[in-house]
Amino acid sequence: MQFQSNNPQSGATLIEILIASSVFIVVLILSLGAATEFSNYGKQADADAGIQLDCHRAFSRVESILRQGWTTPVISSDGTSVEVEVLGYEYDSVNETWQRIDPATWKRQYDTTTASYYFIDGDGFELPVANCLVEWQRNSTDPNSSDYYFGKLTCTLSDGGVNSTIWTLSDNLGTFETHDNGDRKNALEFILNGKSIEVRLHMQRDENEVPFSIRSRIQQRNFLNSQ
Repeated sequence: MQFQSNNPQSGATLIEILIASSVFIVVLILSLGAATEFSNYGKQADADAGIQLDCHRAFSRVESILRQGWTTPVISSDGTSVEVEVLGYEYDSVNETWQRIDPATWKRQYDTTTASYYFIDGDGFELPVANCLVEWQRNSTDPNSSDYYFGKLTCTLSDGGVNSTIWTLSDNLGTFETHDNGDRKNALEFILNGKSIEVRLHMQRDENEVPFSIRSRIQQRNFLNSQ
């Protein structure tokens, strides 16, 4: 199943995320490759570079998706998933693909009866809203298993009905790092901070490797105050 956009030159669809990530990865590979060439750490440096590459790639995909959020995010109790509505996505049942309405055609309207904003497309129709779930799914449900601390990063798009599609953004995310109390850290942690989503990504696939982490806030691009 392919993810398509009505206008490839505008908006950020999942396929565009992959393209942007590929360009980013090429630049990062060149940078990390140069650093590794002059490193005295041999294979260890190569392993660290690989972790950094996977970590940045996963974060870039999450950031591109969550910036399209429209509503206040809902984060799970353990912080491993975030759910938010995204504007302008609709499911084409004929071609069985998701399409995005060109953001250049969007117009913002204000509903005085509900004291809230909404968007319409160029033809005056209210923009469809899809539910988006970004989640770190553990490889195992057994806390005593080593796979419990590793999992895949997924994105699920749904229109609230029977149409739902899931994409895998990254595999085998996990870490051996622990918190001050000794508990293992989750590979991915979402924290709601005002209108922003703080994302913490931890990566370490071998206890002998140097762990790598990313921590940043993602501001929702489409979020609007109701006042």
